Amino acid sequence: MRDEHTERWQQRYRESPPDQMPWHREEPAQTLVEAVKRGVLPKGVTVDLGCGTGTDLMYLAQQGYWVIGVDIALEPLRFARERLRRAGLDVPLIQADARFLPFRDSSIDLICDSGCFHSFDPEIRPMYARSVARVLKPGGLLFMREFHHDQPQPPQGGPHRLRLEAFFEVFTPSFRFVSVGEAYYPDLPPDRRRLHLLRLQKQRN
Repeated sequence: MRDEHTERWQQRYRESPPDQMPWHREEPAQTLVEAVKRGVLPKGVTVDLGCGTGTDLMYLAQQGYWVIGVDIALEPLRFARERLRRAGLDVPLIQADARFLPFRDSSIDLICDSGCFHSFDPEIRPMYARSVARVLKPGGLLFMREFHHDQPQPPQGGPHRLRLEAFFEVFTPSFRFVSVGEAYYPDLPPDRRRLHLLRLQKQRN
């Protein structure tokens, strides 16, 4: 399905190379590294949702996760595929919209979302929530890192800065909020320094 949301992302990658995008990183997100080291992200069938150029994807694969990369745009997946090839990693990559994930019901153990959800406008966020709830196993985990409302919204638009209520509105009652926290990175630009960190577990009943 192609709509305004899809076209917006395709246009962004037509304008700039994947490794020139502001969200491209050469190192995995510290929040992800810390969560893996703490053992709070179960190993199993894992989806890196909005995987982009594959930095977090590579880290998860190197840590023993059976991971699949998903992104709405083709260009970052091509970039990620080449990085994975150079690293000697065999990781499936799929071009797909998070609202319409192409996996069987209750087939995924863990979904990692680093800035995918905050790209959705309010009216289509429930579609994301239904999609991830459908594919996660009962008890499966959704690990989210999204922009916090306590920072400026860029004048040109871009990812939403979210209040906690935005998560409760769409993920209740299908999910249990296991942990709700924040991360702060003073070295980043002012509009990107604070993140919501959430672990949500799909209800078992």
